[in-house]
Amino acid sequence: MPVDFATGKHPGWEREVSDDEQEADCNTVLESCVVLQSLRQSREQWMYHIFPKFSGRGRGKLDASPVPPPHTIQSRGRCQIEIGPHIFTETSFFEVRYLLPGSAASSSIYSWQSPYVTDITPALINQVNAAAAANPTLANLLQLAAAGKASPEQLQTLGLLIQSLSVPESPEALSSAANLMSSLAQPYTPPVAASPPAKDFDLVLQYHETQTERWTIPRGPVICEKVADTRIPDLAYDIILTLALQVPKQPESSAGAADANKPTSQVVSMRLKRPPPALWETIWRWVGGEDKLKENRIILDDLKAVAPQYVMRPIKPGPIIAPRAKRKPAQRKPPQVAANPSATSQASGSAAAASSSTSAPGSSGTTQPDAKRRKVTKQPHNEIRCVSCQQADVPLILGGLLKSGTGFCRPPPQYTYPVQSTAPTAHVSASSFTGYTPSQPPPQPPAVVSNEQQNKVNNNNPN
Repeated sequence: MPVDFATGKHPGWEREVSDDEQEADCNTVLESCVVLQSLRQSREQWMYHIFPKFSGRGRGKLDASPVPPPHTIQSRGRCQIEIGPHIFTETSFFEVRYLLPGSAASSSIYSWQSPYVTDITPALINQVNAAAAANPTLANLLQLAAAGKASPEQLQTLGLLIQSLSVPESPEALSSAANLMSSLAQPYTPPVAASPPAKDFDLVLQYHETQTERWTIPRGPVICEKVADTRIPDLAYDIILTLALQVPKQPESSAGAADANKPTSQVVSMRLKRPPPALWETIWRWVGGEDKLKENRIILDDLKAVAPQYVMRPIKPGPIIAPRAKRKPAQRKPPQVAANPSATSQASGSAAAASSSTSAPGSSGTTQPDAKRRKVTKQPHNEIRCVSCQQADVPLILGGLLKSGTGFCRPPPQYTYPVQSTAPTAHVSASSFTGYTPSQPPPQPPAVVSNEQQNKVNNNNPN
C-alpha cells in the first residue's frame, strides 16, 4: 500500500511555521514510515524497471510484453541474490542462444516450368530473335535466362512472350531455340545474401516473486569474482558481479524534465550466494574471459571516479521503551556520640521502650526494621484449656480450637426458660458426670435483666 508523503520546495520546510499556525513536533523515523517506503520503492525498481524485459506478461496497452526473437533457452541454476539491502531468494538464471533468421528460406531452390507445351520450330526461333532485336526488355530477359540469373517472375514473363510469337522458319533457328528453351527449363538458384553474424548469447534471470516474467542482464563492462565462503571455505563460494547499469534519472524539477529521460551509468554490485558450478562457467563465458575482464576493470574504475558522492548520515534509532529514571542512593547519617554516658543510657532505654511499644499488638505506630537484619516476631504457644473449668491437660469432648486454645471438657449445661419464671433452670443429666468429679463448681448462669431495669441503668449512665 503506497504511503502519501508531504513534500516541500526546499530542505527544512517542515520546520517553518507561520504566525497563524502553532508549532508542531515532527514525527520520528519509525512513525513517518520514510525508511519503509524507500526500501519498498527501491525493491520495485529492481524487480520491474532496472533490467530490460526479455519475455513475460504485459501490464496493459502501454506496457506491452516484447516478443523475443527465435532462440533456445537452457537453465543454468538457481541461487540467492543480494543487491544492497535487498535479498531475492530462489532466483533462476538461463542461457539464451539466438537462431539465424532466414536460414531455412535461403536454402530453398526455385524452378519454373511452363504449364503450356510449345513446339520449338525454326520459325519460332526467328521470331524470338527478331523480337529481341526490336525489344530491349525481351533481350535482357533472354540474357538473364541464359546466364541462370533470372527470377521465377522473369522466367514466367519470358515464357508468355515466346508463346505469343508466330511459327518459326529455318532449322538453324530451331537449334538455337532448343538451346534457349533448355536453359529456361533449368532450375533457378537465387544468389545467397551475406548472412549476419550470430548474436552472442544473453544471460536472463527470473525472480521468485514474478515467475511469469524474465529479465535480461545487459551486456557491457562487467567484472565477476569468486569469494570463498568463510563458513565452508573449501566447498562453497560466492560470486560478486560488478556491472554498469543504465538507470533512468528521476525528474527533480520542471527545468530538469528534459534531462530526465537520459540514462546515466551507475556501477552496481550483485552478490550471488553459493551458486552452482554451471552458473559460474556461464558467467565467465558471458564476461569474455581474462582479457575482457582486464578491459572492463579499467572502464569501471573510470566510472567510479566520476560518480557523484552522496553524503551518508546515520539515523539514530529511538528507544522502544521509555527509560526508567534512576533512583539516587539514600545517604545514612553518621552516628552521634553523646558526651554524658547517663544521658546515653537513658536515651537507649527510651528507644527500647519506644520499640517495644510499637511492636506491641494494637499499637498505632509502625516499625522500620533495619535493612540488613529483619525482626521476626515469634508466635506465642497456645495452651489448650477448658472454657468452663480453665484446666489444662484434660480431654476435651467437643474438640479444642488450636488457634485460641479453648474447648469444653464436658458438655455445657442446657438452660430452659419457663414462661412464668424469671430465672433460668438448668437441667443437667447425671450420666454425663459419671466417673468424673470437677475440681471447681460450674459457673453461675447470667442474671436476667428486665427492660425497665435496663432503661434505668441507661438513664443513670448517659455516656
